[in-house]
Amino acid sequence: MKQIKRIALACLGFVLLAATVNAAPKREKLVDRIVAGEYVLEEIMADPATAIPADILQDAQGIIFTLNYRGGIMLGGHAGNGILIAKNPLNQEWGVPAFVKTGGANIGLQLGVKEFDAVYVIMDLDTMRKAYSGRFDFGADAAAVAGPLESSREARQSQDYKNAKILVYSNKKGLFAGVAVKAGWVSPDNRATQTFYNTDYNMPEIVMSDWFDLPVEANALLQRLNYYTGGGR
Repeated sequence: MKQIKRIALACLGFVLLAATVNAAPKREKLVDRIVAGEYVLEEIMADPATAIPADILQDAQGIIFTLNYRGGIMLGGHAGNGILIAKNPLNQEWGVPAFVKTGGANIGLQLGVKEFDAVYVIMDLDTMRKAYSGRFDFGADAAAVAGPLESSREARQSQDYKNAKILVYSNKKGLFAGVAVKAGWVSPDNRATQTFYNTDYNMPEIVMSDWFDLPVEANALLQRLNYYTGGGR
């Protein structure tokens, strides 16, 4: 009996060790997420029918790229991941990227779309702080609505998007038109962010810092984001 208990405890130890290892993604995998985020941004901005207007990016307090939908399988209904970039409220410059966990949003299947990318533009400072400080639930904390497009600049004055705290964009044309995202959540992935920066600081300290250097692997993403914020196409 004691031998069986020892074996059982040993097996449990291996399971817990494996879970711990799996909970901390390797840095190479995190770099892949950064590259994927850059691709998502480029794809959305390449088409005026999906592009985020420069003035929206200029007024934004942060941005979240969700990397949940791949290969025809909607991972966001269970658990996915994403990238969060906040603006420094003092100088309004984009900060360093951090990683988030995402889940619960099943809007893709509801609308008959199995594969798409989404970018959430956070327009409100308090909403941005909630997103990088703890779990943020769409609907309970704030609903995301379809943002105005570069191609419909002349119609913006008739829209009430200015009251929205979160504007959502997708590489699928018209996907979120007339739809408020009231399901899903985002929470800080402290372990992934700490691994990427090789630090013990938590996410709020990292995203609001002015002492963390931008890793070379994230240069292209930030350059693109700054380029589009400045009106580049």
